[in-house]
Amino acid sequence: MTKNRTPLLPVRHAWVKQTLSDQTERVGRVESAIDRGNQVDVTVHWQGENRKSVVPLSSLRCGFRPMMDVQDVPASRTRKTMGEGIVLKTRTLGGRDQVLVDFPRVGKQLWLPYETLKQIKGSKHRFILGETGPADSAERFRLKSLAHALEMWNENTGSLSHLEIDPLPHQIHLVHHILASGNLNWLIADDVGLGKTIETGMLLAALKQRDSLNRVLLVTPAGLTKQWQDELNHKFKMGDFLIYGDDFQINEPRHWKMFDYVIASMDRLKDDRHLAALEQAGGWDLVVFDEAHRLSRRQYGMKLDASQRFQLAAQLRRKTDAMVLLTATPHQGMQDKFQALLELLRPELTDKINSLRNNPEIIGDMVFRNNKADVTDVDGNFIFNGKTTSAMEVSVSQAAKVFDNTLQAYLRKGYEASAKLGVKGNAIGFVMTVYRKLAASSAAAIHNALINRKLRLQTQANIEPMGNYAEKDQRFIGEWEEQLQTEAAQFFDGELDLLDQLISEAERLRDNDRKLQLFLDELIEAIRADNPDQKVLIFSEYRTTQTYIKSALEGRFGAGCVEQINGSMPHHLRHAAIARFEESAQFLISTEAGGEGINLQRNCHIMINYDLPWNPMRLVQRIGRLYRYGQRNRVVVFNIHSPDTADEQIMEMMYSRIEQVVTDLAGVSPEFDSQLHDDILGEIADLIDVSQILEEATVAGIDRTEERINTALALAKEATEKQHELFAYAASFNPNETRNELRITSEHSTAFVQGMFQQLDVEIVDTSHDGRLWHIRIPETMQNALGSTRTRYEVTLDRILAIKRPNTHILDLDSHIMRYLLQEAKSYDFMGLSAVVRNLPNSAALTTSILRWQNDQGHRRRQEYAVFGITEDDQVQINPESFVDWLKRPANTGTVEIDRDQNRRWFLAAEKAADRRLAEVSNRHLHPENMQWVSGAWVGR
Repeated sequence: MTKNRTPLLPVRHAWVKQTLSDQTERVGRVESAIDRGNQVDVTVHWQGENRKSVVPLSSLRCGFRPMMDVQDVPASRTRKTMGEGIVLKTRTLGGRDQVLVDFPRVGKQLWLPYETLKQIKGSKHRFILGETGPADSAERFRLKSLAHALEMWNENTGSLSHLEIDPLPHQIHLVHHILASGNLNWLIADDVGLGKTIETGMLLAALKQRDSLNRVLLVTPAGLTKQWQDELNHKFKMGDFLIYGDDFQINEPRHWKMFDYVIASMDRLKDDRHLAALEQAGGWDLVVFDEAHRLSRRQYGMKLDASQRFQLAAQLRRKTDAMVLLTATPHQGMQDKFQALLELLRPELTDKINSLRNNPEIIGDMVFRNNKADVTDVDGNFIFNGKTTSAMEVSVSQAAKVFDNTLQAYLRKGYEASAKLGVKGNAIGFVMTVYRKLAASSAAAIHNALINRKLRLQTQANIEPMGNYAEKDQRFIGEWEEQLQTEAAQFFDGELDLLDQLISEAERLRDNDRKLQLFLDELIEAIRADNPDQKVLIFSEYRTTQTYIKSALEGRFGAGCVEQINGSMPHHLRHAAIARFEESAQFLISTEAGGEGINLQRNCHIMINYDLPWNPMRLVQRIGRLYRYGQRNRVVVFNIHSPDTADEQIMEMMYSRIEQVVTDLAGVSPEFDSQLHDDILGEIADLIDVSQILEEATVAGIDRTEERINTALALAKEATEKQHELFAYAASFNPNETRNELRITSEHSTAFVQGMFQQLDVEIVDTSHDGRLWHIRIPETMQNALGSTRTRYEVTLDRILAIKRPNTHILDLDSHIMRYLLQEAKSYDFMGLSAVVRNLPNSAALTTSILRWQNDQGHRRRQEYAVFGITEDDQVQINPESFVDWLKRPANTGTVEIDRDQNRRWFLAAEKAADRRLAEVSNRHLHPENMQWVSGAWVGR
């Protein structure tokens, strides 16, 4: 040893050796070390001598030997331990003794000073020696297993992170499949309404737990940036995502590196100025494109014509190793466009992708597709159990026909003026389209808009520019259209006079509104006659209509019977309105703000569409608020429309034709499948531009419009057929995919929390809500560990209950309390490394291990917690179902006769089984990294 240095005091249980005067060596464990200023004295318990002695540190050397189990004990209080490891070799460098330790948890082999290492007994050592542990070792073994199993399951699925919903099996398995593949370049093509946003959030949550997500770029259509930010923040607690252009700007390209979680509009980023700055943003761990079918590259002969959006994606592809594309309709009947998307994902497979017709099976490694018809709940029951849709026709009065004729004349003049002005006239055409949509919604909506238009012409006030339609939040387009400020100049000569006539006719309609009368007298009263307390969800695209309906309902049924949701309400007020609807109010009126993101299936199964959205996709999304997992009743949908008006004739034709095409496609299967019908409806609706067809109808007439509709639907049908044919090869939900893994449920989370509360003296003072809500008191030691002064909490593991009670702490894996419980259970000092357990059939012993895989550059890509059940005759079963069930209940310690030779044999069998599992999961993206033995147990009496 070199004497002229500041000594590093060895930790307790560090192994040392001393050379005696006769040149023999003795080894022992450090009991304590005292720095006396001029000398460090160390108390050592010598191996084989059964005695202790105090010797100077200067006379000691490293005593660790290869294959010893050690624990890193940091010399600095601010550095975290690297956990437990195995000694590989020792060396002396610069006069200091060092130890090479393999730390499987962090995936590193490091040379460390021997003084900071503590000798421990690992699970393998304890199992072979037959050390059965203390009286409560079986329960500690169970809780340690649960802690590792919960973390690994969440790391591989994201399903136990902060969510406002209980994820469905198809969502869990999609994330699991992508992560298990070792390759993060995928096109997620789930049917409309199956939760691609949820799946993406779960994927991000799983990657964050793996510490593999330091920089993410989420690229969306302009109108969806805020929606994505809201979803990630409120459903996943990912509030770090900022919107480029709204929440932050980039003044210099180098400033891009200051932002790690970014949401950006694809049309903003594709601009040359923004794209040049983005080039200097550095690399991204993951880039996600929503509505990826908008990334267009077409092939004309030998020439490729790539849109700016596609060029943006290609440029970002060079900045990341992981890209995820989201779209329900990636093919759209254009094989070259679809292949271009696949090339973005896997450029190294370009040759195979270009010959996709010859080897379509390759998309199984790139495309994941869930069909609504196949989706089930956790018990294997089909989620979508049927719905009934009824059309409620409003008999149009003579006054309504007169108004409609006048309005059509006004629209024709407006469109003609728009056409004469060319591009400059687009704003006029847009206003005409808005007016006809308002007229289809309610007499109140069009009446209000016409009055505002007249006021604009009379005041001649300057207005702000309309802004970019595409930049608006797509959920609230109708509400934005309704508040549109028009130009102060007349669109055409005589407009003001025509407005006066329209306003007068609209006012008479409001005084005798047959649509509102049918809604109240025939529909609402009939629903209430069947059940006076029946809750009803009502949709309208516009706030004026919403207010109009609310006033009518409260006038008849009293104040407080109606709640409403619209785009002007912040997130917490929407949730409060939903809570009041579910608890006391009978009616909830929502604009498209409720068409996505709210789930009302638990207390409501009746929906009324007071107006039909022009985009059929919006109708699918509205129905999805009730027609989803958790709905116990058949969903009943009423659509109110007036078939005698010009626009609604076209809308009726459109919906009727779509229904014919969908039924035709769904009927291709051996027996008609209502779920397949809904899948195809979503696809067809996404391929039809209803607004454009309706605009043409004003000038071309009904016959030309019918031809236009038929042509559009024929193309949509062909595209859908081609897409279905190709997607037969895509990866999809397979419940058997996880059969060899520990499948964790909410029951395991509850069992773990209850067990750890008992171990750590957390008192459950009271329970309520059928035992789902706990009032707890935590001990002082836990307070200190959490860095909190609070002693009492209201906690739950029920996500839905936590949503309804904002001050209740949800014990998901993002909870600081849950993280503390997991950390304690996994720690070496918690023990549970070996035990004798009872009531576990079909096994004589158990060993548990964390298996790990890495990519071809040595970066960790997958971990899996595995249990090996061993029989008397050395046969091994991986993750036996009996163990998964056994974990759910408190464990009692048993007794057993120990045979060390048998223990060695059993452990060797487990090691061979673990090695087989490593080989089984490995592929060209995943390569074995290590196995870390966690615990072992015998099954006794």
